[in-house]
Amino acid sequence: MTTSVSTSQAPVEPLPVTKLPGEVAMITLENPGQPLVIMDHALLRRLDRTIDELEDTLSAVYIKSADERVFVAGADLKEIDALEDDQLLEYLEAGARTLGRLASLPCHTVALLNGATLGGGMELALHCSAIIATRTTLKGKPYPIGLPEAGLGLCPGWGGTQRMPARMDPVTAITATAMGRPFKTNEIPEGLVDAFVDGPEDLVAQANAWCGEQHDIRPPRAIQDADPEMMQAALVTARDSLGDDAAAHAVCEAIWAGLEHGMEAGLAAERRLLVALRNTESTRTKLNAFFEGARSAPRESDRG
Repeated sequence: MTTSVSTSQAPVEPLPVTKLPGEVAMITLENPGQPLVIMDHALLRRLDRTIDELEDTLSAVYIKSADERVFVAGADLKEIDALEDDQLLEYLEAGARTLGRLASLPCHTVALLNGATLGGGMELALHCSAIIATRTTLKGKPYPIGLPEAGLGLCPGWGGTQRMPARMDPVTAITATAMGRPFKTNEIPEGLVDAFVDGPEDLVAQANAWCGEQHDIRPPRAIQDADPEMMQAALVTARDSLGDDAAAHAVCEAIWAGLEHGMEAGLAAERRLLVALRNTESTRTKLNAFFEGARSAPRESDRG
């Protein structure tokens, strides 16, 4: 539909795409060789390449996970941590452009969640028109949805600060993002998820129903589309309750930049603040502890 943002000369294989009735394309997120689906550089490049090949006549694009346990378990923190500052800025910018392309598709876009949806995975879902989710995992347990980055001393880097407060009560959204506290599906605030279903076999039918109820293409929600006075008041209320935590105030700063100067300024603030935060002693301590914990629990992966 538009020109790819990938700068690599190596061939990039698109993600699997299935054509569904009604001119609907189903994109399946996958990370072959990884224990869970994660939002790493390879997946972002493949998503970008997939968008290149989508037909202009589509009525909707659905996105699901190949992983029965998670939608996307977050970004690959080890991959990110290995980058120099300038490389990380470039990587974050490329990812933001890819998700921006998804948000700009001229059709309905629906994220179909079946399990943990965290960090970069949550940001991918927030770039869709709607979010449809199962109530529990296949094991019958509620699962987390949200932005945990601040819990590791970081800031979301792919638009989470610019979009989540527009989907639900903004004070609740800002506070949760600033504290790095995802929500469980049994306590999701109203608005974050558009509809719940009992099991993954019901996700497509519910997405079809949601699309059928829309009279026009609904773009993904963003704070720039909300009432500015209401959003600024919510930001002040949330910020006043957060104390002196640097990551929490970085989240608020990115939101303020987006409200004052627009989406691109908010995204640029996210990137700048994330890079600055990861070099602080407090964040390094949290990240090192996280990596050490991941090494001692081999069934868990490095997610953010």
